[in-house]
Amino acid sequence: MEREHQCVVVTALCILLVTLAAGPLVPAINATDSADESVELYTSFAGNEEGVSVDRQLFVSPTQVPAQNISLEQTNTNSHRLEIPDALVYVETGSEPVAVTYRVSVPELDYSENATSSISPGTERSVPLSIPDGSVGDTENSSVEATVTVTAESDNMAFPVIEETVALEVPE
Repeated sequence: MEREHQCVVVTALCILLVTLAAGPLVPAINATDSADESVELYTSFAGNEEGVSVDRQLFVSPTQVPAQNISLEQTNTNSHRLEIPDALVYVETGSEPVAVTYRVSVPELDYSENATSSISPGTERSVPLSIPDGSVGDTENSSVEATVTVTAESDNMAFPVIEETVALEVPE
């Protein structure tokens, strides 16, 4: 019995010793790829396709584009009010000015509006984009599709940042 007790104590001490010795080294050990995990959350574009340089870089990230929050509200028997939430887009510009456009379109209701903001060269900031609520006609469909897009334009080149299509329930 005493021999079994000694084996248990020795095993426990070995485990404790290895744990204490390896503990400080754990942050230095990285078994994963060092790729930036936030890449999936952002869309970025470089202005010069032949050779990207720091002074021609453009980075655009859709911080808040609430396509799911667009709604139709009944105003009277022949029309509806399209409620459109504001968008927030983070932009870093290089040596060229950038125009960021937030567009909402509902083709079945003949509705298309946009908001554009011009950003100066060398700017890093969040850009709020607002489209006023709109009045639209009636439809016999129970739902319609709305398309929300954000694009960035720099040096006569347009880059899609996000495009999302959502179904809107038509209130009766």
